[in-house]
Amino acid sequence: MRKFFIILTLLTLVGCTTPPIAPRKDQYLARTGNLARAAFEEGAIAKAIDLYSKALNRAIAMDDATEIGNAAYNLSLCHVIQGQLDEATASLAEAKAAFERNGSNPADLLLLEATVAQRQGKQEQALSLAGEVLSVLPDENHCFQVALLKGVIACEQDDPVSARTSLFEADRYQITNTNLLAARERLAGNIFLLEGSPAKAAAAFDRAVALFREAKHYHEMALTLQRAGEASRQTGDTQHADDRLSRAKRSLAAQGEKAE
Repeated sequence: MRKFFIILTLLTLVGCTTPPIAPRKDQYLARTGNLARAAFEEGAIAKAIDLYSKALNRAIAMDDATEIGNAAYNLSLCHVIQGQLDEATASLAEAKAAFERNGSNPADLLLLEATVAQRQGKQEQALSLAGEVLSVLPDENHCFQVALLKGVIACEQDDPVSARTSLFEADRYQITNTNLLAARERLAGNIFLLEGSPAKAAAAFDRAVALFREAKHYHEMALTLQRAGEASRQTGDTQHADDRLSRAKRSLAAQGEKAE
Protein backbone atom coordinates (compact mmCIF):
# COMPACT_ATOMS: atom_id res chain seq x y z
CA MET A 1 0.00 0.00 0.00
CA ARG A 2 1.25 3.46 -0.83
CA LYS A 3 1.81 5.70 2.16
CA PHE A 4 0.93 9.38 2.04
CA PHE A 5 1.95 11.69 4.83
CA ILE A 6 1.05 15.14 6.04
CA ILE A 7 2.89 17.31 8.48
CA LEU A 8 1.44 19.61 11.07
CA THR A 9 3.05 22.77 12.25
CA LEU A 10 4.09 23.55 15.79
CA LEU A 11 4.12 26.82 17.74
CA THR A 12 0.93 28.32 16.34
CA LEU A 13 -1.56 28.37 19.19
CA VAL A 14 -0.73 29.77 22.60
CA GLY A 15 -1.87 27.33 25.26
CA CYS A 16 -1.76 24.27 23.03
CA THR A 17 0.94 24.03 20.44
CA THR A 18 3.29 26.55 21.96
CA PRO A 19 5.71 24.67 24.22
CA PRO A 20 4.59 25.25 27.77
CA ILE A 21 5.65 28.42 29.53
CA ALA A 22 5.39 27.55 33.19
CA PRO A 23 4.41 29.83 36.04
CA ARG A 24 7.32 31.75 37.50
CA LYS A 25 7.18 29.57 40.60
CA ASP A 26 8.34 26.46 38.73
CA GLN A 27 11.64 27.22 37.05
CA TYR A 28 12.34 23.55 36.23
CA LEU A 29 9.29 23.28 34.00
CA ALA A 30 9.99 26.62 32.36
CA ARG A 31 13.62 25.71 31.69
CA THR A 32 12.79 22.23 30.40
CA GLY A 33 10.05 23.57 28.13
CA ASN A 34 12.38 26.19 26.68
CA LEU A 35 15.09 23.59 26.03
CA ALA A 36 12.53 21.30 24.37
CA ARG A 37 11.37 24.10 22.12
CA ALA A 38 14.93 24.95 21.16
CA ALA A 39 15.66 21.30 20.36
CA PHE A 40 12.57 21.09 18.19
CA GLU A 41 13.50 24.23 16.29
CA GLU A 42 16.96 22.79 15.63
CA GLY A 43 15.48 19.60 14.23
CA ALA A 44 16.69 17.52 17.19
CA ILE A 45 13.33 15.79 17.57
CA ALA A 46 14.63 12.84 19.61
CA LYS A 47 16.10 15.29 22.11
CA ALA A 48 12.86 17.27 22.14
CA ILE A 49 10.96 14.07 22.92
CA ASP A 50 13.20 13.41 25.92
CA LEU A 51 12.76 16.96 27.20
CA TYR A 52 9.00 17.07 26.64
CA SER A 53 8.74 13.75 28.50
CA LYS A 54 10.50 15.37 31.45
CA ALA A 55 8.26 18.43 31.19
CA LEU A 56 5.18 16.17 31.16
CA ASN A 57 6.34 14.32 34.27
CA ARG A 58 6.88 17.63 36.03
CA ALA A 59 3.45 18.88 34.99
CA ILE A 60 1.84 15.66 36.25
CA ALA A 61 3.65 16.08 39.57
CA MET A 62 2.24 19.62 39.75
CA ASP A 63 -1.25 18.31 38.82
CA ASP A 64 -1.64 21.26 36.43
CA ALA A 65 -4.09 20.29 33.68
CA THR A 66 -3.05 23.07 31.31
CA GLU A 67 0.64 22.26 31.56
CA ILE A 68 -0.05 18.54 31.25
CA GLY A 69 -2.05 19.20 28.09
CA ASN A 70 0.65 21.44 26.62
CA ALA A 71 3.50 19.03 27.28
CA ALA A 72 1.56 15.93 26.21
CA TYR A 73 0.40 17.60 23.01
CA ASN A 74 3.92 18.66 22.04
CA LEU A 75 5.29 15.25 22.95
CA SER A 76 2.65 13.57 20.78
CA LEU A 77 3.42 15.86 17.85
CA CYS A 78 7.13 15.07 18.10
CA HIS A 79 6.33 11.36 18.03
CA VAL A 80 4.16 11.90 14.92
CA ILE A 81 7.04 13.67 13.18
CA GLN A 82 9.24 10.68 14.00
CA GLY A 83 6.63 8.24 12.74
CA GLN A 84 6.15 6.76 16.22
CA LEU A 85 2.37 6.38 16.13
CA ASP A 86 1.91 4.15 19.19
CA GLU A 87 3.80 6.61 21.36
CA ALA A 88 1.97 9.52 19.74
CA THR A 89 -1.39 7.94 20.52
CA ALA A 90 -0.51 7.47 24.18
CA SER A 91 0.64 11.07 24.58
CA LEU A 92 -2.39 12.33 22.68
CA ALA A 93 -4.72 10.50 25.08
CA GLU A 94 -2.94 12.23 27.97
CA ALA A 95 -3.35 15.60 26.28
CA LYS A 96 -7.05 15.02 25.53
CA ALA A 97 -7.79 14.07 29.13
CA ALA A 98 -5.98 17.15 30.40
CA PHE A 99 -7.76 19.56 28.05
CA GLU A 100 -11.13 17.99 28.83
CA ARG A 101 -10.35 18.51 32.49
CA ASN A 102 -9.81 22.23 32.03
CA GLY A 103 -12.80 22.54 29.73
CA SER A 104 -11.05 23.22 26.42
CA ASN A 105 -11.02 21.47 23.06
CA PRO A 106 -8.29 23.14 20.99
CA ALA A 107 -8.41 22.91 17.20
CA ASP A 108 -4.77 21.82 17.17
CA LEU A 109 -5.57 18.84 19.36
CA LEU A 110 -8.34 17.72 17.01
CA LEU A 111 -6.10 18.22 14.01
CA LEU A 112 -3.32 16.16 15.55
CA GLU A 113 -5.82 13.43 16.42
CA ALA A 114 -7.06 13.48 12.81
CA THR A 115 -3.50 13.18 11.53
CA VAL A 116 -2.75 10.19 13.74
CA ALA A 117 -5.98 8.53 12.60
CA GLN A 118 -5.06 9.14 8.95
CA ARG A 119 -1.62 7.65 9.42
CA GLN A 120 -3.19 4.62 11.09
CA GLY A 121 -5.42 4.08 8.07
CA LYS A 122 -8.60 5.24 9.84
CA GLN A 123 -9.76 7.49 7.03
CA GLU A 124 -13.39 8.02 8.08
CA GLN A 125 -12.35 8.90 11.63
CA ALA A 126 -9.76 11.31 10.29
CA LEU A 127 -12.31 13.07 8.10
CA SER A 128 -14.79 13.29 10.96
CA LEU A 129 -12.18 14.86 13.23
CA ALA A 130 -11.17 17.25 10.45
CA GLY A 131 -14.79 18.41 10.31
CA GLU A 132 -14.68 19.09 14.04
CA VAL A 133 -11.56 21.23 13.52
CA LEU A 134 -13.52 23.50 11.20
CA SER A 135 -16.33 23.80 13.75
CA VAL A 136 -14.17 25.42 16.43
CA LEU A 137 -13.29 28.63 14.56
CA PRO A 138 -9.83 27.68 13.26
CA ASP A 139 -7.44 30.13 11.63
CA GLU A 140 -6.02 29.92 8.10
CA ASN A 141 -3.30 27.47 9.16
CA HIS A 142 -5.89 25.03 10.47
CA CYS A 143 -8.08 25.38 7.37
CA PHE A 144 -5.04 24.82 5.17
CA GLN A 145 -4.08 21.67 7.07
CA VAL A 146 -7.62 20.28 6.95
CA ALA A 147 -7.61 20.78 3.17
CA LEU A 148 -4.27 18.96 2.94
CA LEU A 149 -5.59 16.12 5.08
CA LYS A 150 -8.59 15.72 2.78
CA GLY A 151 -6.23 15.70 -0.20
CA VAL A 152 -4.01 13.05 1.36
CA ILE A 153 -6.99 10.80 2.08
CA ALA A 154 -8.27 11.29 -1.48
CA CYS A 155 -4.85 10.17 -2.75
CA GLU A 156 -5.03 7.10 -0.53
CA GLN A 157 -8.39 6.36 -2.14
CA ASP A 158 -6.90 6.76 -5.64
CA ASP A 159 -9.11 9.78 -6.29
CA PRO A 160 -6.94 12.43 -7.99
CA VAL A 161 -9.94 14.63 -8.84
CA SER A 162 -10.98 15.05 -5.20
CA ALA A 163 -7.33 15.40 -4.18
CA ARG A 164 -6.80 18.17 -6.73
CA THR A 165 -9.95 19.92 -5.46
CA SER A 166 -8.55 19.79 -1.92
CA LEU A 167 -5.25 21.22 -3.13
CA PHE A 168 -7.09 24.11 -4.80
CA GLU A 169 -8.92 24.66 -1.51
CA ALA A 170 -5.64 24.76 0.41
CA ASP A 171 -4.19 27.27 -2.04
CA ARG A 172 -6.90 29.77 -1.10
CA TYR A 173 -5.06 30.44 2.15
CA GLN A 174 -1.99 32.63 2.58
CA ILE A 175 0.47 30.30 4.28
CA THR A 176 4.12 31.06 5.01
CA ASN A 177 4.99 28.21 7.38
CA THR A 178 7.80 26.18 5.80
CA ASN A 179 6.51 22.83 7.07
CA LEU A 180 3.07 23.42 5.62
CA LEU A 181 4.47 24.59 2.30
CA ALA A 182 6.52 21.40 2.19
CA ALA A 183 3.40 19.35 2.87
CA ARG A 184 1.61 21.19 0.08
CA GLU A 185 4.35 20.31 -2.41
CA ARG A 186 4.35 16.68 -1.29
CA LEU A 187 0.60 16.45 -1.79
CA ALA A 188 1.03 17.98 -5.26
CA GLY A 189 3.63 15.31 -6.03
CA ASN A 190 1.29 12.52 -4.97
CA ILE A 191 -1.47 13.95 -7.12
CA PHE A 192 0.83 14.19 -10.13
CA LEU A 193 1.69 10.52 -9.67
CA LEU A 194 -1.98 9.54 -9.65
CA GLU A 195 -2.50 11.66 -12.75
CA GLY A 196 0.30 9.84 -14.55
CA SER A 197 2.84 12.67 -14.54
CA PRO A 198 5.88 11.23 -12.71
CA ALA A 199 8.30 13.93 -13.94
CA LYS A 200 6.11 16.68 -12.46
CA ALA A 201 5.74 14.55 -9.33
CA ALA A 202 9.49 14.21 -8.92
CA ALA A 203 9.92 17.98 -9.26
CA ALA A 204 7.24 18.60 -6.62
CA PHE A 205 8.81 16.09 -4.26
CA ASP A 206 12.20 17.74 -4.74
CA ARG A 207 10.69 21.10 -3.76
CA ALA A 208 9.17 19.47 -0.68
CA VAL A 209 12.52 17.90 0.24
CA ALA A 210 14.22 21.30 0.10
CA LEU A 211 11.52 22.84 2.31
CA PHE A 212 11.64 20.03 4.87
CA ARG A 213 15.41 20.39 4.96
CA GLU A 214 15.05 24.12 5.58
CA ALA A 215 12.60 23.39 8.39
CA LYS A 216 15.03 20.80 9.82
CA HIS A 217 12.40 18.07 9.69
CA TYR A 218 14.79 15.44 8.46
CA HIS A 219 12.55 12.41 8.92
CA GLU A 220 9.87 13.90 6.67
CA MET A 221 12.62 15.05 4.30
CA ALA A 222 14.00 11.53 3.92
CA LEU A 223 10.58 9.97 3.38
CA THR A 224 9.80 12.54 0.70
CA LEU A 225 13.18 11.96 -0.91
CA GLN A 226 12.14 8.32 -1.24
CA ARG A 227 9.00 9.44 -3.05
CA ALA A 228 11.11 11.57 -5.39
CA GLY A 229 13.26 8.55 -6.18
CA GLU A 230 10.23 6.38 -6.87
CA ALA A 231 8.78 9.05 -9.17
CA SER A 232 12.09 9.40 -11.02
CA ARG A 233 12.21 5.67 -11.53
CA GLN A 234 8.81 5.82 -13.22
CA THR A 235 10.20 8.33 -15.70
CA GLY A 236 13.00 5.91 -16.59
CA ASP A 237 15.64 8.20 -15.09
CA THR A 238 17.37 5.49 -13.11
CA GLN A 239 20.45 7.58 -12.35
CA HIS A 240 18.52 10.28 -10.51
CA ALA A 241 16.20 7.68 -9.00
CA ASP A 242 19.08 5.72 -7.52
CA ASP A 243 20.70 8.91 -6.24
CA ARG A 244 17.56 10.05 -4.44
CA LEU A 245 16.84 6.61 -3.00
CA SER A 246 20.42 6.23 -1.81
CA ARG A 247 20.35 9.63 -0.12
CA ALA A 248 17.05 8.81 1.55
CA LYS A 249 18.43 5.52 2.83
CA ARG A 250 21.56 7.20 4.22
CA SER A 251 19.51 9.92 5.90
CA LEU A 252 17.14 7.43 7.54
CA ALA A 253 20.07 5.25 8.62
CA ALA A 254 21.69 8.28 10.23
CA GLN A 255 18.41 8.77 12.10
CA GLY A 256 18.41 5.15 13.23
CA GLU A 257 15.79 3.94 10.76
CA LYS A 258 15.59 1.77 7.67
CA ALA A 259 14.20 2.87 4.32
CA GLU A 260 10.88 1.27 3.40
